[in-house]
Amino acid sequence: MSDSPLSAQDIRAAAEVHRELGPDYGDAVVESFLAKIDKHIDERVEQRVASAARPIRRPVDPVRLGKYRAALAGAAGGSVVAGAPLTFVAWSLMRQFGVGPAPLIVIWVVLLAVYGLAAYRLRRR
Repeated sequence: MSDSPLSAQDIRAAAEVHRELGPDYGDAVVESFLAKIDKHIDERVEQRVASAARPIRRPVDPVRLGKYRAALAGAAGGSVVAGAPLTFVAWSLMRQFGVGPAPLIVIWVVLLAVYGLAAYRLRRR
């Protein structure tokens, strides 16, 4: 605490003023001294918080981000464009041959897997 604004001299001076002024002003002297200590503690905490290491984030290239968003939007659109006719075909086959919902489930699981993989790969670049 070499840079402390509260030196031993300040503490002695506050104690001396406390003795000289007596009980009438003693509380005011103590409160003033405690206010100085509080202010000093607040400054030290602010210094430590300001000097704390912040995580370094890579700057985001807006052009690259736009390309990723467009690719993800295309993949989502592709899933819907491919999924709607395939769903219709699977539903028709289910009605015609009395097959359970397995083909429909398989189609949508594959579509979700492809979309998820595309999103993962775009995000990892």
